[in-house]
This record gives sequence, C-alpha cells and structure tokens, in this order.
Amino acid sequence: MQLILGNKVYSSWSLRGWLLFKPFGIAFDQQVVPLYTDDFEAFRTNTFPARQVPTLVVSGGETPLVIWDSLSIAEFLHEQHPDAGIWPKDPAARAAARSLCAEMHSGFQALRSTMPMNLRRRYSTFQPSEDAAADIERVYTLWRWARDNWGDGGPYLFGEQFTAADAFFAPVAARFRTYGVVPDGKPAAYVDTLLSHPSTVAFNRDSEKEVWVMDHNELEID
Repeated sequence: MQLILGNKVYSSWSLRGWLLFKPFGIAFDQQVVPLYTDDFEAFRTNTFPARQVPTLVVSGGETPLVIWDSLSIAEFLHEQHPDAGIWPKDPAARAAARSLCAEMHSGFQALRSTMPMNLRRRYSTFQPSEDAAADIERVYTLWRWARDNWGDGGPYLFGEQFTAADAFFAPVAARFRTYGVVPDGKPAAYVDTLLSHPSTVAFNRDSEKEVWVMDHNELEID
C-alpha cells in the first residue's frame, strides 16, 4: 500500500491519512507530493480519478486500486484490518465516532479557511473571527460529549484506544497550537494527548525537513 500525501507542514488531510496507519501498526509506503505544483498535477493524472490527498494506491491485483478521501481510506483499512481498532468496537460508540468524523470532514469551514494548517508557525496575536470562534466551541462540545459518554477515563475520545475519530481531530489540535488557542479542562488535556502521540510527533518531525512554502498558508502576523 502506498499512501500519497501533500506537504506535511500544510496538509491537514495528509496528517489524518498518516494517522489512519501509524497508530494501528499498518504497514505502508509513502510519497509526498507538494501541493499546487506540476508534481501535484502529475499525481492527479497518474492516479485518476483521485484529485486530492491523501490517496491510497493498493498494488498487487491486475490493476492498482485507487482509494481517495480520508473517510474512504478509513473504511477500507477497517475492512482489511478489522481488529486494528480503527473504529470503536461498541456499536453506539462506533456510530458516534463516524458521525464526528463526518462532521469534521464536511464542516468547520470558518476554522479551516481562517486558520490554515501550518506546523512551522506559532502565532501569539491571532484572534479568531466570530464564525471561527463558534467552530472552536463546537469542537469543544463534541469532544466533551464523546468523552463523557464513551471516554471511560481514557485519554482519547473513545477511551484508552486511539481511533479514527482522534485521527480526524488531530489537525485541529495542531491548528490550536499554531494559532495560540488554549482550551480549558478536558479539551486542553486532549489537545496535549493528540500532539504528543508518537505518530503525530513523527509526522511533525518529517515536516521540519520540508522546504516548500505556500504563501496563502502564511499569515502576516506575529
């Protein structure tokens, strides 16, 4: 299995894809393709119909299997590795985890657009817009809801085990660190847990080696 990622510094979806493999011990090869470059356009051509990262290419059959979009990758890996723990075992918790991932996948547009992922930067003067602040509060609400109902005192949203839901919210935690968003109580502990996970640390370490710069992800503030 080859996982195709964008710039690790900037690509929140690539971090999600990475975290659907690493914490679960699923072996893969990786290819990093810098976003919005000729190489990225070549990737789109070579892996049609995929148009985005992460994309998973599974070889070994008559023709390679191309799976794009983080949710699709999560479900494929769950089918291939049902005992890995990608989704919670409890049906109610599993349904909740999928709902959280789906909302993260399609929502929070203000947070995404005004707080682009940038693992290199730490802003001290950033102030979220009213809409972004509402998105942040919604994130806190979902985290508390999941942990109160299924956390069982564990460090993750659904208890002791890291799941796909944690993978989907890890880039939000990274954004909070970049933009100086400091939650209170359980959300703060959860952010620390996500950012200190060995797989997240490994992704960040790789990002430090990148040289590409995307100007629209670089805010002109301190």
